[in-house]
Amino acid sequence: MSSARRGRVRAVPEATLQGLVDALVASRHAGGYRFKVPERVLRQFAAHCQREGYPDGSITKEAADGFLYGGHLRASTIRRNELALRQLAEHARAAGWQAYVPVAATRVRVRHQPPYVFTDEEVRRLFTAIDSQPMSSYTNKALVDPVLFRVLYGAGLRISEALHLTLADVDTRSGTLRIRDSKNGESRTVPVTSRLTATLAGYIAAAHPGPETSDHMFYSVAPGRPISQPTIYLRFRGYLADAGIPHFTGGPHPHSLRHGFAVANLRRWAGQGADLAVTLPYLACYMGHADLRGTQYYLRLTADAYPEVMARAQLRFGYVIPPPPGGQQ
Repeated sequence: MSSARRGRVRAVPEATLQGLVDALVASRHAGGYRFKVPERVLRQFAAHCQREGYPDGSITKEAADGFLYGGHLRASTIRRNELALRQLAEHARAAGWQAYVPVAATRVRVRHQPPYVFTDEEVRRLFTAIDSQPMSSYTNKALVDPVLFRVLYGAGLRISEALHLTLADVDTRSGTLRIRDSKNGESRTVPVTSRLTATLAGYIAAAHPGPETSDHMFYSVAPGRPISQPTIYLRFRGYLADAGIPHFTGGPHPHSLRHGFAVANLRRWAGQGADLAVTLPYLACYMGHADLRGTQYYLRLTADAYPEVMARAQLRFGYVIPPPPGGQQ
C-alpha cells in the first residue's frame, strides 16, 4: 500500500483512540443523551493510553485494567468507569477495532439514607435566618438567597434547575417558570403562586436594573455568571447553624426544600380529601419526574412524617408503599 494510501486511512477520524471517543460522544449528543460524565471518563482513558504508550487500533485488557483498577478509587467510581469503557469498546468493535470489553462486575454498596423533611417550625426558623442576613458590599447573598431558597421550596425545583434560570425563563405576567434541560433531559413550564410571582418581580427589579433576557436569574458577581452549587451548599450550612438546625451526613441540604414542597402538597391534598391517585401524576409532571416512582417515594415520606396521611395513602397505594420494619402500619 502506498504512503498516500496509508495517509488517507489515517485521516479517518476513528483511526485514533481520540477520534473514536469524539465519534462516540458526537453520536450520543446527536441522540439527545446527557453524556457529560462518560465523556470525561473516556477522555481520561484516551489520555491514559497515550501516556502509557498504547498504540491506536485496539483497546487491550491491559490498557483497560490499568485505567480502571490502577488507582485508589471508590467502588462507585470504578463501576461508573467500567460502564463508560464498555460503551467505548462496543463502539470500537463496530468501527473494526480489536477491543476488550470490560466486565462491569464491581459491586457498589448502596446506602439508603432517609431524606430529611423539615418540620413546619424548622421551615419558619430557616427562612427567618435567611431573611436576616445583613446587606454587604462584598456579597449579594442578602438580596439573592431569600428569593432563591423560596423558589426551591415554593416551586420544588432542583438546585441545578434554579441556578440555570435566566430572565427569559421567568414570566412574572403569567406567573410561570420555564425549566430547560432538566435532570431527565426534558423541559417543562411550571406555574407558581401569585405570592412567589410578586417576590420574583420585586427581586428582578432590584437585582437586574438593566435586564438582559440571557442574564442568569441568580448570580454572585455578574448577571452573566450563575452561582455555583458548592457556594449555595456552603451558605445553606450557615443558615442551618443560624436557625439551630443540626446538620449531619445526608442532610439537611438544599434538596430537602424540594422534598418539603412535595410533602407539603401531598399533606394539603390529603387534608382536602383529594384522590391521591389523581393528584400524583400532576405532582410528577410538575416536579419533572420521569415516571411515578419518584412521586410515590414522596408519598412514602409524607406517610412516615405525618401519620394522619397514612390511612388515606394505604387505601389508595398500599401496593406501592411497603409497611415499615416490624409490619406496623
